Amino acid sequence: MKKIYLVHFRKNLLCLILIFSSLNTVLAQDKNYGKWFVYFGNQKINSKWLLQSDMQYRLNQIPGQKSQLLLRAGIGYNLTESNNNILLGFAYVQSNLEEGDETIPTINETRIYQQYLYKQKRDNLFISHRVRMEERFFVNDFALRTRYFLAVQKPLNGRLLNRRSIYASGFNELFIDISNQKIDRNRFFTGIGYALTNDIRLETGYLIQSQKNFTRGQFQFIVYNNLSF
Repeated sequence: MKKIYLVHFRKNLLCLILIFSSLNTVLAQDKNYGKWFVYFGNQKINSKWLLQSDMQYRLNQIPGQKSQLLLRAGIGYNLTESNNNILLGFAYVQSNLEEGDETIPTINETRIYQQYLYKQKRDNLFISHRVRMEERFFVNDFALRTRYFLAVQKPLNGRLLNRRSIYASGFNELFIDISNQKIDRNRFFTGIGYALTNDIRLETGYLIQSQKNFTRGQFQFIVYNNLSF
């Protein structure tokens, strides 16, 4: 039985690697689309406390911003066992990284953020609501921003999100610039994912980011790691 599972696991992993590699090869030849590579970590310390982290490398190919590196980490506290969480975190963002092009400046930003996350399950839909407040520090500037994130996952080969689940995924996130009292941007994502184990998932899809002066599409490649310490 164990041998059959290992064979099945290796076949699924190989298929996913081939899909990701093929997509990356195609996208590398097309500069009309951005590519975001994302890692999300959610490590449980005990029943109440957890560590959360994410790392994102974004090849945007948009005017004034060629690429961006985002590093984020925070400590969270569970108000209830599985669906209410508050978190305090810190982020570092470096934008416009372009070697050999001195016309594109590098912008460094640090953030302190607070968030509340609420999860719910309706039939076979897994729904997440997140509200995040950000204090953004630049070299000569400061800004406040709030974000509302709504995500839905739906298993396609069962009713639970566990090992070997294939699922549809989607989210929308609205950003509001409090300092200037206006909508900063909106992100809408649709994709498909596969759970390698109960704690590790791979996901890929297409994200549309809308701002005042432009709307941009980018493909996302995401790894979720929920392994406990």
